[in-house]
Amino acid sequence: MFDVHAGIPSMRDPPAMAAPRAPPGGFGTLSGSNITNNQLFYGSGKPAGEAPAAVSESLTPAWVAFDRKVLRFNCYFKESVHESRQENYRIRNCVLYYYLEDDSMHISEPKVENSGIPQGERKGTVFLKRHRVPKPDGDFFNATDLNVGVQLDLYGRVFLVTDADNFTRAFMEKLGIEVPPSLEVPADPYTTSREEMKAHVMRNQKYFHPRPADDDLIRGMEARLGASSTILEGDKLDQFLKYDRKVLRFYMAWDDRKSLYGELRPFVLHFYLADDQMEVLEVRRANAGRDPFPLFIKKGKVYKQLDSYLNVDAPTTHTTQLIDRSGRVDPETMECFTEADFAVGKTIHVLGCDFLIYGCDEFTRDYYRNVYGVQFEDIPVEFDEKIERPQVKIPPHVAPGSEEDSLGSFLYLIPKVPKKNFRRMMENDRKILRFLARLDTESPEDSGRIFIIKYFLADDTIAIFEPPQKNSGVIGGKFLERGRIKKPASHEYYCQGDLYTGAILEFNKWKLVVYQADEYTLSYMESDPESHPMSDIAYIAEQLGPALREKKAEIHATLAQADPQGTGTVSYEKLQEVLAAADMELNDQVLITLMRRFDLNRDGSVAYNELLVLAK
Repeated sequence: MFDVHAGIPSMRDPPAMAAPRAPPGGFGTLSGSNITNNQLFYGSGKPAGEAPAAVSESLTPAWVAFDRKVLRFNCYFKESVHESRQENYRIRNCVLYYYLEDDSMHISEPKVENSGIPQGERKGTVFLKRHRVPKPDGDFFNATDLNVGVQLDLYGRVFLVTDADNFTRAFMEKLGIEVPPSLEVPADPYTTSREEMKAHVMRNQKYFHPRPADDDLIRGMEARLGASSTILEGDKLDQFLKYDRKVLRFYMAWDDRKSLYGELRPFVLHFYLADDQMEVLEVRRANAGRDPFPLFIKKGKVYKQLDSYLNVDAPTTHTTQLIDRSGRVDPETMECFTEADFAVGKTIHVLGCDFLIYGCDEFTRDYYRNVYGVQFEDIPVEFDEKIERPQVKIPPHVAPGSEEDSLGSFLYLIPKVPKKNFRRMMENDRKILRFLARLDTESPEDSGRIFIIKYFLADDTIAIFEPPQKNSGVIGGKFLERGRIKKPASHEYYCQGDLYTGAILEFNKWKLVVYQADEYTLSYMESDPESHPMSDIAYIAEQLGPALREKKAEIHATLAQADPQGTGTVSYEKLQEVLAAADMELNDQVLITLMRRFDLNRDGSVAYNELLVLAK
């Protein structure tokens, strides 16, 4: 049995017929409540606050009962800040985890952006590692020492518990401990002052502290005085910090179907707000016939006019625009794409290609709604054209060889040997279904011919043999070579479910009527009702029950009249005659199944009282 002694995990065997000994500080009566160790750590099934009458001999240890059960509390502590005029203290929010299985706890501090303090759950950043935390008086903290509004002294730092999650509240209430409502966490004065200052600067800098990049007059005066281009440009660092990892995503379509072999192709445009650069990616589609090239346009500044890429001279010291070889500056020729140039439903011309923007993601939709007050709605575009491609026709089978062999030469460049189900062949070896059949014809010379149909379960092949008859004028022997036979006007082969008494089969334009099966075949069909539903008594009862229920009294009276001695049985022929008189024409296989099922004495008579039970 696992246990904890002096903060060190150990394992020992418990004494027979006795509960395991509680770890120090985790078991026993909890301080400040009337809950015993057995009720908290083993579960007594009693209401909260009521001790169990007796401890069961087979109790569940705490490391099993409370496996992966953790109490979570929100807390904070004040940290003094020295030698700073902007703040005297700092509020640091933390999360306390208490593990019920071994009374250990650990504290982590959620990440705060740009705090400069190691925070989070990664290795080396946890505020307090998991272990059993001692109290100032030498004892260890347990579950009853934690609650909302309680101050905890952990190694000289005082934490105030402000809230608990739903599981913790439900667990404490089950123990009879009332959990107060959550407390308000005081705001950090330094963080609040920084947010107010940032909002004030962002609101008033355009009017009270204009930058050269925001004011044309200042930019012109600074350029006349020889200011560098870095001063005249916008604050790139501020833009990077504000819009880092924020990307606008648009879905575009390029319709190039007017050109030779052109098609409608999907693309994705990414516009990076941090540096006003963009890239265009091609969407890969299955069986498109194109190489999986990653980028259509790599990330960078994209000019609106293709001729702008020919202006290769360096920029001057007083402007950010490039000049051509003639020395003239035309601002319109050097314009780049910005976020204001994109909108759903708009067509943009990029490097000689016209792209239709038909959609965007949720972040882009929210950004344009908040910044520009524009609501985008996606436009439906269908890229996959429904083209009926010509299918290669399978040539007809030509002997010699099986059809599977010929099909392998058609499907593969190097013919493959057809795979066989050897497991099925081994399980069904020497299992043969035998039926007697006759020709479905009116010619007198063929009316007396008898055929034996053999169905081999190992490989679904069929062979037909005609017994020789004296003075018939027909030479008996093999009528059909063993093989798989297709159904007429179909590509499906005959299966075992197609052979039953009363079935009409067609083999090479010869129609045969099955009228009898041997005992082994009937027993096998009844043992495999999924493949032979007409030999399934449950399926027959489900189909025959409604019709039999309507004419039950009439059929029973007729059968009772045919049984003057009151034996409760009738012959096969009489039962078939009564059912036919009641407009219940049943298949021969169904009649055979019913007669075999209700011929209780195996003497050729059917118990009709048990048969009419199917009408219920």
